[in-house]
Amino acid sequence: MVLKTVTKEIALVGACYLIFALVKNLTDPSPVLKAVSNGWGVMRFESALALDQESFIQQIIGRVSLGALIALTYFYAVGMWLGLAGTAIILFVKNRLAYINLRRVFVLTMVFGAVVFALYPLAPPRFMPGLGLTDTVTLLGLDPAPTSDSAISYNRFAAMPSLHYAWALLVMVGAFKLGGFWIKTLGFTYQALMFVAIIATGNHYVLDAVAGAVLLVVAIYAARKWDHHDQQMTQWIRDKSRQLHKMNAQWWRRAGQVQIPDLHQQLLSGFILRGGYAIQPNSSRITQQPTIHARAGQSFHPELDDLSLVLS
Repeated sequence: MVLKTVTKEIALVGACYLIFALVKNLTDPSPVLKAVSNGWGVMRFESALALDQESFIQQIIGRVSLGALIALTYFYAVGMWLGLAGTAIILFVKNRLAYINLRRVFVLTMVFGAVVFALYPLAPPRFMPGLGLTDTVTLLGLDPAPTSDSAISYNRFAAMPSLHYAWALLVMVGAFKLGGFWIKTLGFTYQALMFVAIIATGNHYVLDAVAGAVLLVVAIYAARKWDHHDQQMTQWIRDKSRQLHKMNAQWWRRAGQVQIPDLHQQLLSGFILRGGYAIQPNSSRITQQPTIHARAGQSFHPELDDLSLVLS
């Protein structure tokens, strides 16, 4: 039973992600000019808000430790899936209801994210000329897009919102649902490291992380509304089923109280029940025929008498 449930969950989540990957890549396979133009718009907006710190964060981490920058790049590429898979497995075992809620939020983030990617393609900072950012993902050979013709390869111009950071926050939410000081601390540290990783590797702007957080909040709200209406629908169906069952029981009880006379037996016997007594109806009463006595010296043949009546 558990194996069947696990297989069903893997198939469901895998199918949702496959559809998500196909949809977000088939909308506009190569919106380079539009994506770069949107990138400059984001940079101008960040500059006005003093949030354009992508190059500064990468340079600081690279000067402190080149190994840390490499580790953050691998964490960006692999850590998201490890965090999601680990959180899903633990919640599935420890808290099935929390797992279902987080899985629903995960699917909704993909749906909303695909819509934004189609309407607003955005080139990441590592593709923007003149920002002074090093493309660590490509240098380490972790970017399969240039050599991949697969329709489900990731969209290189889907920077906003950052699903990496949205899903890192989702992992933190799962850790808080599990409870415990160290588990909560681990969840908070995970999302903080993912925030640094998406900026230091040049894959996202600071505003992408903000948009990812907003996306997660919207998905959580939509999931709660979904769950509320789902509970209402379930309760309505349960109430209607209870009413139908009650009506059916009443109908059978009334049907069992109806006394049906044995008409077949009455027709055969010619009697009618009246007041609890069997009375022979007048129309069906047999009239008494006079007794015919044979004369002396004559034999009695009633069939011949009947024949003589017919011939006469």
